[in-house]
Amino acid sequence: MKRRNRLQIMAEILSLCKRPQAKTKVMYSVSLSWKVLVKYLSYLQSQGLLEVHNSPIKYATTPKGLSFVGKWTELAELI
Repeated sequence: MKRRNRLQIMAEILSLCKRPQAKTKVMYSVSLSWKVLVKYLSYLQSQGLLEVHNSPIKYATTPKGLSFVGKWTELAELI
């Protein structure tokens, strides 16, 4: 199994969160440990790519995050 790089992991998280998702759903779907997931979620939020919806707490991709996913997909198709 090939290791994923940081951008691939971020793209997977943002793709999954096009529909708001709970933290545990993201963790299992993207196959990350809790500690690593929290770091990624925090980073994506700080960059304005991911936002938190309250009650219940769910993570959702922002328009900027959707733009990133679209560009990442285009780039992946070229490679």
